[in-house]
Amino acid sequence: MFNFFKSKKKPERQLNHASDLKKGDMFTVIDSFAYPAWLKGQTLRVIDVQTYQYQHSSDTEFVLETNTGQVVFLQIEQNDGEQWANFSIKIQRDDVDEVFGLDEFSRIFDEESLTHITVKNTPERFMQFLADSYQQSESPYVCYFHNKDFRGQALPRYEQDGGEPCEMICLASPDEAHSVNIEIWEGGETEVSLTLTRPISDIVDLFPGDASE
Repeated sequence: MFNFFKSKKKPERQLNHASDLKKGDMFTVIDSFAYPAWLKGQTLRVIDVQTYQYQHSSDTEFVLETNTGQVVFLQIEQNDGEQWANFSIKIQRDDVDEVFGLDEFSRIFDEESLTHITVKNTPERFMQFLADSYQQSESPYVCYFHNKDFRGQALPRYEQDGGEPCEMICLASPDEAHSVNIEIWEGGETEVSLTLTRPISDIVDLFPGDASE
């Protein structure tokens, strides 16, 4: 006998790992004092997925939003068989001056050797995102930013049209739990981010959205 009433509903999408997040998905961060109050125990929504392309690799970046509208960025790092969650926030020029001092921070751009900088002040609002000092990990390098999710697709050829070029400067704390990332865009616009590196297990309770985009 034919089953004319068999459901044609699509099977529900499974979301088992943070690296599979798509726009519209959500997840919860564990309730830990390793995070600021606005982030710990909160459920975040993916509002965009973008890509940083390097000469021989690429990183997927998830743009996240809290229920109060605060934006934080996430990249999943693989290192020696382990995975880490890199949460980043952007800071402004006045914040850079308060935390490092502009003279101290400018040494990153002025010195030919890899720079070591120290933190002058640790404002409470940035406490979990700051270490005491940072060491530049490598020379500045160029990458290409794509406001697009390229997972499962071929990236454009490196240095070809389609991406927005920027120069990257990266500094890390001695324990590599914190980092400072500087992006210098064409025209001289500079963006500074503070990054907190945490175990991937801090991301819990994954909620799939409709993933229609």
